[in-house]
Amino acid sequence: MRRIQVLIREVDDEQPEATRDLATFDLPATDVASLQPETALDQLEATTHAVGTAILRRTLEAQWDVVDATLAEQYRQGVSPSAAPRRRARRRTGG
Repeated sequence: MRRIQVLIREVDDEQPEATRDLATFDLPATDVASLQPETALDQLEATTHAVGTAILRRTLEAQWDVVDATLAEQYRQGVSPSAAPRRRARRRTGG
């Protein structure tokens, strides 16, 4: 028996061989014998919608995780003591 599988994988551009599988979706097998001619298309569309939505949701979550990690790292670098701008000494004006 053959099946279709969708894999969501994270690839680091700096180390393309170091990949990490984030999710795997096995598309449901279609039992053609159980499909009724009057409703076959509706059943297939419903399955496509449900599976497609789950795949897209997980893909977007993975993308958001990458964006969140990038922004968090940028924030940490911006507030780190070593990155703090130096203050200039004030000139005293005498009177």
